[in-house]
Amino acid sequence: MVVTDNCDEALTAAKNLQPRIILLDADVRGGDGMQLCRRMRTLSDGHITMLTARRDEGTTIAGLAAGADDVLAKPISSREIAARIRAIRRRLHASPADHTVGSYSENPPARQVFGRLCVDIARREVFLADEQISLTRTEFEILAMLAQRPGAVTTRQEMLDAVWGSRWAGSITNIHVHIGHLRRKLGDDPARPLLVLNVRGIGYRLAV
Repeated sequence: MVVTDNCDEALTAAKNLQPRIILLDADVRGGDGMQLCRRMRTLSDGHITMLTARRDEGTTIAGLAAGADDVLAKPISSREIAARIRAIRRRLHASPADHTVGSYSENPPARQVFGRLCVDIARREVFLADEQISLTRTEFEILAMLAQRPGAVTTRQEMLDAVWGSRWAGSITNIHVHIGHLRRKLGDDPARPLLVLNVRGIGYRLAV
């Protein structure tokens, strides 16, 4: 574990050490926590959990938009933080099928192709028209779930349980924001999506 005291140290550590889990306090002294998160996301694909003293939905959305995988409100006990980190580690150490889509298919195909979109679950790679698309771990896990059930609906709760863990008690806003990021990276207009479709009041499905 590495603890940093300021933004510059945090960015250097993210770049040089490439940690798999990053705990970021948005209320960093002498800096902008949201900007720090954005810069850190360009340097690392690690799972970023942001802590913030603000509890409003706008702050949660801003944190997720900045690149965080999860946003937690302070105060929060050290025991809960430790438990959440253990849960993240379990998901990161699981096989791709185990922590994304294991409950949907006993023998998931290594590659799923949907027109110009190719999802390689075994290699954790995504291609659009033969061009590789860079996704965060969370974005990939959401897409992998949908790819395993082409045309079928995956509920928001199923996504939360698979990606964040069944004991996670955060906001469903996480799903909405990450879906928005995923659509933009896949060239899918969030206002009129043709690939990742919303099923009102239930969840999402991948068009086939």
